[in-house]
Amino acid sequence: MTWSVSVSISWAEGADSDGTALFVDTAWLEAHLEDDTLRIIQVGGDTIYPRVHIPGAVLLPMMAILTQREGVPGMLADAGSLTQLFGDLGITPQTHVVAYDPTGGLDASRLVWTLAQMGHQRASVLDGGLGAWYEEQRPMSPEVPRITPVTFEAAPTQASYADMAHVQAIAEEEKAAYLVDTRGENEYLGRTLRGPRGHIPGAVHVDWSASLLGPRDPKLKEFAELKALYAQVGVTDLSKPVVVYCQTAHRASQSWVLLRAMGFQDVRLYDGSMSEWGLRGMPVVSGGSPR
Repeated sequence: MTWSVSVSISWAEGADSDGTALFVDTAWLEAHLEDDTLRIIQVGGDTIYPRVHIPGAVLLPMMAILTQREGVPGMLADAGSLTQLFGDLGITPQTHVVAYDPTGGLDASRLVWTLAQMGHQRASVLDGGLGAWYEEQRPMSPEVPRITPVTFEAAPTQASYADMAHVQAIAEEEKAAYLVDTRGENEYLGRTLRGPRGHIPGAVHVDWSASLLGPRDPKLKEFAELKALYAQVGVTDLSKPVVVYCQTAHRASQSWVLLRAMGFQDVRLYDGSMSEWGLRGMPVVSGGSPR
């Protein structure tokens, strides 16, 4: 299936399988601050949070959802620790998590992806994050909410997860899928001091930050512009699987949420990304061609 009328919608309308919007705007969140089922989570910005944050928000340090595994940093934390963490945050099956950050949606998107790996789909990223909320002079608070811990009902899944073997099969053209490198242009081309210099064979390039209005405005562009952004590298078929990666699966997390909001049905994040690919000595391609 390719682009059709059924997906010609504003990106903000993109929703998960249960109907939860994958992105919400600041006006929506302000109108729902008192909702009992809402859990607002600030991911990162540890020095900012004690002074001021969105009312009702709890702080989640980014490292709480990451681990190092077999020498690869920034990997998905183990299911046991995530189950405990999300239980301590009071997340039940009915909880709608809205995540935000001061990094253009990167940290928040990584949390939404992590929740999905644990079976919790009711999660959204706040478009524009803390920056947009502050610039619009919406309510702020220094108060830390009291959270009643619950038993988090984990249902771990691999539906949105790609390991190195999965990506290798795509690179070697044994598996059909779009492979999207979401790093900066110089990283993709191989013009960096840090290795590996280049990209995974077969990968097209869409810098994650190209989805934003600009470096001073971290809100997403309009749907038509996002559609064109991916169409120019041939990523158009909504039914074809997509795998996104970056250096440590941080930037690519935002692209994972975005592509799902745009209507792509099978989107996976390569958790090890280039950190693992390079560490294992896998082949790379330099220059502007995918192969």
